Amino acid sequence: MKTKNIILSIVLMASLLVPISCKDYLQMPKQGSFNKDAVFANIRNTEIYLYSLYQYVPKILYGWSNPAALNGPSRVTISDEGICGLYFYRSNDVYVGAVNSSWFTTANGEDIFSWHWTTIKRCIVMLQNIDNVPDATPEIKGRYKAECNAIMALEYLEMFKRYGGLPIVKDLINFTENPKIPRESIDATYKYIISLCDAVIANPDIPAIITNQIEFGRATKAWAYGIKARAALYAASPLFNSATPYLDFGENNKLICFTNYDVNRWKTARDYALEAIQFCESNGYAMVTSYGINRNYTVACEKFPNNGNTELIIATLKNPGLEENVAGSALVYTAWKAKGLAAAGGRNMVNHNAVEFYRNTDGSSVNWEQKITTAPNDPTAPYKNLEPRFQQSIGYNGAVWQTAPLLKLEFFDPGETGVISGINGMIKTTNTSNYGFHKYFHDFEVSTAGYMPLNPIMRLAEMYTIAAEASNEFQGPNAKAFDLMDVIRTRSGMPKLDRTMTQTSLRELIRNECAVEFFAEDHRYFDLKRWKTPEPFKKIYNLKILKFLNNTYTYEKYLSQTRVWNDFWFLHPFPLAEVLKNYGLIQNPGW
Repeated sequence: MKTKNIILSIVLMASLLVPISCKDYLQMPKQGSFNKDAVFANIRNTEIYLYSLYQYVPKILYGWSNPAALNGPSRVTISDEGICGLYFYRSNDVYVGAVNSSWFTTANGEDIFSWHWTTIKRCIVMLQNIDNVPDATPEIKGRYKAECNAIMALEYLEMFKRYGGLPIVKDLINFTENPKIPRESIDATYKYIISLCDAVIANPDIPAIITNQIEFGRATKAWAYGIKARAALYAASPLFNSATPYLDFGENNKLICFTNYDVNRWKTARDYALEAIQFCESNGYAMVTSYGINRNYTVACEKFPNNGNTELIIATLKNPGLEENVAGSALVYTAWKAKGLAAAGGRNMVNHNAVEFYRNTDGSSVNWEQKITTAPNDPTAPYKNLEPRFQQSIGYNGAVWQTAPLLKLEFFDPGETGVISGINGMIKTTNTSNYGFHKYFHDFEVSTAGYMPLNPIMRLAEMYTIAAEASNEFQGPNAKAFDLMDVIRTRSGMPKLDRTMTQTSLRELIRNECAVEFFAEDHRYFDLKRWKTPEPFKKIYNLKILKFLNNTYTYEKYLSQTRVWNDFWFLHPFPLAEVLKNYGLIQNPGW
């Protein structure tokens, strides 16, 4: 491609060519609403249409005006990673249980159901017409077909983990003929995702890795390997890999679980993840290890390939011209920056629960159950031995936010008369947390105008954790599982694992490592669901941090919020309007 990179090229011209206004998501475009002959008349127009396929590829760093977010907050605020710092945003609906199918599946909810199907429809249109483009080479046609399959696999996976069994649609639909489009079983949906991935892997025309910087964001063969492994992980996990579903659904149980437990599903997930690792590392991907323990993690999560990040499998940019106005990057910055800092909104703040994911560099834990009193002028005492990933992820009291000019975070309130509130303290900022995000801000701390943040949708590190988790579940603790986890831990300065761990203890450690390694990368909310471990959703903790005249500080953990959890939340509801169309979309139980 000879223009800007693909994510930045989803421009107005593309929107004029794409059928997105149909009443039904997969409906055939009305005559005159979509000029198919013009779109596929030449490779240039077809290339523009290709950009539209990427419009709704997942993003995790939404700004406050984005319709795909909770009107500003992210999913971190509805897991135990974070909390919404302001009471009037939609995350607060989850906290009190005031959610319905519209909340979950429409604008300003957790997901926009229609976007998945809009993307799939666009892919079907491309697949049906790409061979008719007169000046497209066979290699270009093959690559575009592979990209369609990769994108559809990702969209189906995003729905699979939220909704369970899905309709499988391979052609555009004429709704005037009253078609029946039933939900398929968990098994059939999972197998379809795998088949799409296998089609990409078998296609010789799609590259293994993007080597041309202007094509950053396009699908690769590594996408297919990664999606295949992630889909197998969800299929093997307790939510789906069970004889009995989370709620009895009678004759429809097959729509929400496999209706049997099979340990070999874990073996499949392990094998797919190991295949992904082998393929990626044979084709230019690698774990980031050459920047030192205090920088490796930041590069792996936040930097672009031309800045040394070798482990991005799927990543997207926050596009200021797509879902938001031209100030979109600044709005992302505002939504994630801790209150008390310049251009900050505090919509996404860190819980103390997330801080407790982290261990000291010797493997021990901070005892947060007791009140901690520091020596004079030592505000960082409780945190100073926590591992480098904590230091690179979370802003805390006394942490250096920027060096030129020097600015330290002040998440404290007065412990006695005469002490001035900290610039980020709860009293001064009317905030609900004494922590903030540092992840995604490195090298941009001083900026108030915003920047273009990277969305790390899938990293090579995930293939390591999938392989380790699945290996332990399949055969108990083993050398391969330990070795895989050690790669992730040692590059961030953590000790190697004790090889005498039991299956249960290794399971808990891997789950905690997932929380640490993929902090605020859109995993935790779905991990807790696939593990069927909702308890962390319920009780949210904060620290009361007080400063005294002698420059000592006290840190005291307290329960700041008790949230609602209902078991029927394990899977999302389908939009009620879609269910009422009676084409076969059976609603999930409880909704």
